[in-house]
Amino acid sequence: MPLSHEPGRDEQLVRYLLGLLSDEDTERLDELSIADDEVAWRLRAVEDELVDSYVSGTLTGEMLERFESFYLSSPRRRQRVSFARSFRRSVDRAAERSDTDAGCEATESLAPEQGRSQIVPRSKPVWLLATAAALFLVCGALLFQTARLRNGLNEAQTQRQALDRRAHQREQQLNNQHAANAEGVKELERGRASLAELVQQPAATQPDRPGGSSQAVTTMALVLLPQTRAIGPIATLAVPGGTERVRFDLRLESNDFPRYQVALKDPATNQIVWRSGQITPKSAGGEPTVPVVVPARALKPQHYSFELAGFRRAGGAEVVSSYSVRISRP
Repeated sequence: MPLSHEPGRDEQLVRYLLGLLSDEDTERLDELSIADDEVAWRLRAVEDELVDSYVSGTLTGEMLERFESFYLSSPRRRQRVSFARSFRRSVDRAAERSDTDAGCEATESLAPEQGRSQIVPRSKPVWLLATAAALFLVCGALLFQTARLRNGLNEAQTQRQALDRRAHQREQQLNNQHAANAEGVKELERGRASLAELVQQPAATQPDRPGGSSQAVTTMALVLLPQTRAIGPIATLAVPGGTERVRFDLRLESNDFPRYQVALKDPATNQIVWRSGQITPKSAGGEPTVPVVVPARALKPQHYSFELAGFRRAGGAEVVSSYSVRISRP
């Protein structure tokens, strides 16, 4: 069967089968042959015509060279060509037998009338057998083609389902990432608000000391260790009047989180009286530490506890440790 070409589309499919397209066009047709049923059926039809043209000897030039060097490099395609060649030979033999029997019948019709009784009339049975053989081969070829197409369709559906699953997984990952980014933006805004609140607070000064000098006491610092089950003394910090803010360095047993948040709680009522934004841990004296600055006005003369929570990169928080301190006012 000679190879027919429809303008544009079939020509591109032929070049695809012969490996003559660019990598980009080849990848695009690979995807279409799986996702688009119309393209898949048309590609099979063009491939059948291409194989028939090769078997019948009508391919020439570059197409013949590419067919033998590229197309026949696949075992599955070589098997397809072999089947097409065997089918064509069977049909040709059946046609030759039909022509031979027709010639014999014509010769018998010219023989003398007295000799006809000695000739066995074989033309009609042979023609019927040849026709039956041809029909059998055609039916077998159709069944084989149907089974192959069904297998190809099942394989395409499986691949499409796999692509759908991967697309769903990527979409879910993107949604999770967007949610984490949104939460990070909110946490950053809370941290900026807390910092702005501290910066905008007016500086407080102590009363004039003897000698006519005055000194602004704005910041104090205290290192706190995490609580253990053992009973030990509670750290006490005297906060003089005029102190603007107090810094507490919360020592970590292990630095397992990229960011932390501190909640100042009243143990008597278990109420949170102040909460920090998210804080990046530092290193103080070679030890991992979370520095937290608390406005002095939030500290009354009483016992307090700090609850430290760590934030994971993927989202979610976990309480890490707690610290105790007693505030006094001299």
